[in-house]
Amino acid sequence: MLFLTFPPIVSDPVLPKKKVTRGRLIFSALSILLLVMAIYQLTVIMFYRSDLLDTNRPFSGNTWTNPYQKGDWTVHSEKVSLHIHSDEVSYTPERHTVDEIESVYKRNGFSLISFSDYDKVTKSKLYSFLPGYEWGQNIKKRHALSIGSETQVPDYFPIYASRENIAWTFRQMRESGGYVVIAHPKLHSSFSREDLEKIPFYQAIEVLTPYGDDSKILDHLLSAGRNVHCMASDDLHYFPEETIQSFSEPFWKDILQKIMFVRGKEGESLLRYVSTANERNNPELVKADLKDGAFFCVKKFFQGAADPNLPNIRFNGKDKISLFSGERYMEVRWIGNGGTIKKIDPDTDRSEYELTSEDTYIRLEITSLTGKILSNAIYRTTN
Repeated sequence: MLFLTFPPIVSDPVLPKKKVTRGRLIFSALSILLLVMAIYQLTVIMFYRSDLLDTNRPFSGNTWTNPYQKGDWTVHSEKVSLHIHSDEVSYTPERHTVDEIESVYKRNGFSLISFSDYDKVTKSKLYSFLPGYEWGQNIKKRHALSIGSETQVPDYFPIYASRENIAWTFRQMRESGGYVVIAHPKLHSSFSREDLEKIPFYQAIEVLTPYGDDSKILDHLLSAGRNVHCMASDDLHYFPEETIQSFSEPFWKDILQKIMFVRGKEGESLLRYVSTANERNNPELVKADLKDGAFFCVKKFFQGAADPNLPNIRFNGKDKISLFSGERYMEVRWIGNGGTIKKIDPDTDRSEYELTSEDTYIRLEITSLTGKILSNAIYRTTN
């Protein structure tokens, strides 16, 4: 009899369960977070966009617009500071308080200041309130100020933003009532000349700043027909040591400032500001003057120096511009298309320039004994 033998039936072995370690959980969570961030960043880059400027046209027309035609600067001018950081933001507790900052600026003759903390509208206590904030948490330090609006536009582009994305952001700022200023463009070369030429919706650019003075960029833009204003700003983060010692700071803040190496710095405070005409010193008037370019940008050469006197600029006839001041300047420069120096008058309190058919705009750079003064453009228009 034939017997068939079969191998014994063996049940499937029970495999040991893999132990999920804490490190593996953290890695998985980070992977998901990075994926979500990547999807988010790609989404906003694709959808939050505005068109760039394709062409630029130089100013043209038979009429000239002079933003300084009204108002008087020689009697008295109003000093305004628009880029100041305080301790009101959660991650800047070591900076100065609103009270400390306002007391210093008031003692130094400022008619109005505006705080520009990051993504936060810090309200003034002493001065009339002109709201403002600084936009930009991105890696490349592409920052901008929005002045005159309490509606904050978040930075949706912490890693990367195209020109179209920045244009979209600036448009949102403008539509919410803000006066948009490009902040410190020379810091890390955050904005190239081509960026500034192509991106629309901003109205001014900081050309006098602790991170590098450069008024030539104005001529690049003005020659292309972009009526962009100058801006002078200390971008205040800390006062110099002598001023800090006059404050009654808590012990912890003193220690924190020393740990962060912000004590003992020379400081850049009270050197750069903008000036509006006599009695143009309340928030609504300053906001209107910013929009019209009816202000000067000033940089004093050293702290404690007297404020330079500002000029009156008037048309004398159809094509002749006259400048006169209560101070005798070391030099007056008339600058036109492409940054060409059209005329230089040394050692004078009066100057005059006759416009030609080739001029599309003219602006002034004035050197006094105590500082430098920049004007905004006087330009051709069809209106």
